Amino acid sequence: MAEPRMPIKQVSKDNLSARIYAQMRGALMNGQFEPGERLTISALAEQFGTSITPVREAIFRLVSERALEMRAATAVHVPHLDAGRLREVQLIRIELEGAAAERAAQVITEKQLAELTEIHKRFLDAAARDPAEASLHNRDFHFALLHVAGLPILEGIVENAWVLMGPFLRMFHVHIPKRELSADEHLHHQVLEALRRRDAKGARAAIQDDIRWGNVLIDALERQNEVQQKTAQSRTGA
Repeated sequence: MAEPRMPIKQVSKDNLSARIYAQMRGALMNGQFEPGERLTISALAEQFGTSITPVREAIFRLVSERALEMRAATAVHVPHLDAGRLREVQLIRIELEGAAAERAAQVITEKQLAELTEIHKRFLDAAARDPAEASLHNRDFHFALLHVAGLPILEGIVENAWVLMGPFLRMFHVHIPKRELSADEHLHHQVLEALRRRDAKGARAAIQDDIRWGNVLIDALERQNEVQQKTAQSRTGA
């Protein structure tokens, strides 16, 4: 006699929407989308193999969090954050990731240090050839460090910041010369050295310097916007 099977629990529409939301949110954090990129709900539904409804619900949730922008009934865009908002997100990351690195240096195990070192090696390898993959490994490094700190509330706040910052960080890895990203003096090395020494203040300073590196691209964005504004003013005679 065959054994009775466990009843298969149907996946509710709400659960499906939540899974799509989580995947989309993760893709934004990982830099899989570029600033300004247009996403259509129908194309996303086809990609996920679902109907439009759960995708739309997930999109609306991300729009409410300002992670996406709705510009038409069936189309959304990855937002172009202006320099001011980017600097605000940078400030959040600098303070909170700095605090987490300080805590991590006090509690990290040899196994965790070896795992972080391996993630950094994968990042350096990717940085020499694939900006998208480098962005993903960079995210892995930062969140592995956050996990070591064991501060889940802080990690959740930083995660929200990364949802907004992920597309920008993708562009950072595209535009910064590969030789700088893959160099032996990359700032992740300083983080790892401070962790090996159990130097809490040094770890805080090193990860903060790494985050501040992104200001190079924000400065360039500001200069570009200033030039565009002056050009527009000259054309209108203002």
